[in-house]
Amino acid sequence: MSGDLGSAEYTWSLIDQLQQYFPFLQSVPTSQLNHIFRVAGHLLAYGLLMALWLRACILQWPGYRVRGTLLSLGLTCLVAILDEVRQSMHPSRSGNLSDVLLDMSAALIVTLILSLVLFRSR
Repeated sequence: MSGDLGSAEYTWSLIDQLQQYFPFLQSVPTSQLNHIFRVAGHLLAYGLLMALWLRACILQWPGYRVRGTLLSLGLTCLVAILDEVRQSMHPSRSGNLSDVLLDMSAALIVTLILSLVLFRSR
């Protein structure tokens, strides 16, 4: 999604199609829907990425949960930064620090939720 497929022009066209199929979405301004879908995409993608990194690190080093969590956060942050750098090199995209912060917010939320679940299950 960091290429043309995730560009604002493409997501605008998706929003137009969704509004045609779901009439209740026509009452919401297109710009707001576009923003909501783009933010939701970041939250879902990086939340899932963090969950997968966390699972892999904790399974690999079960006795080192804190280190595994920190490594997972670092890897997720690295992917977010590299993704934004790649986007900044693409003509239809731009790299934003705010997107990295959004991605890391999703990672932290997933970390908190999974930590509560894992510690509760022990």
